[in-house]
Amino acid sequence: MVEFCQMRYEAREALCLRDASLQIVTIPALGGKIISVKDLTSGYEFMWRQPDRALTPAPYDAVFTDYDISGWDECFPTINPAPYPAEPWQGTVIADHGEIWQQPWRWRADEGGVMMWVHGVRLPYHFERRLSLPSAGTLRVDYRAENLSPYSMPVLWSMHPFFNITPQTRILVPEGAQIIMEASDGGHLGGFLAKHTWPHVITSSGEPLDLSRPGPPRAGSNYKLYTGGLEAGWAALWQADTGNYACFTFDRSEIPYVGVCALRGAWPDRGQEAYTVILEPCKGWPDAIDIASQRGASFTLAPHASCTWHVELHLGNGRTGLERLIGEIPD
Repeated sequence: MVEFCQMRYEAREALCLRDASLQIVTIPALGGKIISVKDLTSGYEFMWRQPDRALTPAPYDAVFTDYDISGWDECFPTINPAPYPAEPWQGTVIADHGEIWQQPWRWRADEGGVMMWVHGVRLPYHFERRLSLPSAGTLRVDYRAENLSPYSMPVLWSMHPFFNITPQTRILVPEGAQIIMEASDGGHLGGFLAKHTWPHVITSSGEPLDLSRPGPPRAGSNYKLYTGGLEAGWAALWQADTGNYACFTFDRSEIPYVGVCALRGAWPDRGQEAYTVILEPCKGWPDAIDIASQRGASFTLAPHASCTWHVELHLGNGRTGLERLIGEIPD
């Protein structure tokens, strides 16, 4: 039985979906932010929360790191601020982390879920997301983006969920996937768009590094990368010490890439440093829509047309539950 309710979360109006095993809390006024994903059996909170910044609405064109960097936002139609690449909007600068995290979303509850939506500011589009709990331990997220104009519209979409991690957390994607660098501290993993194979790489100083093991806070530098050519549609986090896992599953024809961002301190430059992994099923790379479009790595909304896709997030505890989703966990 799925329950829906309205509630207060840190003095903000929030929406809650709950069944016997999961509770999902989202705040429409904060760009539809999912601030909490909690396992009700154990009480474990999967979303990382920067504790020393209030949940505050951001004005349009805000810099993402000037506001709380907590929970799960959506990035669309870009991630990095960038000049739009296509006519008739060519050269229009699209805001940092896109437009939709900065806007209040409208919403309505429906049978078993909640639908939320928002419209573009500098581009004419409609974006919507539906949250539902179809089975125990599973959050389903359905997306739809519609181009409201008579012109083709290249765009990027990426989830942006900050997950709690421990020193024993493993980042799991299908082994052997090609990875493409967005950034790394000091360029220790090569320059922008440098390529490696997941998860074992050689750093610029000649040291071997296993990217799947973030380790404890301050144990290593931060990085952001994208996977390409996945053999299977999943990406997961596994806490070997606690047994907690979070696993995204998706159709590779809908979602061909996953972004991985490991943060172990020294970021952001204000407030408590982040110790988290952002695991990001996405439709395009790198972070800027102009570069992604130029490289043929964005996706395009046809004139007066829409695109749909969905992701399931499976949450639980125990090695067996995760291995049912992804196969054997590598040592």
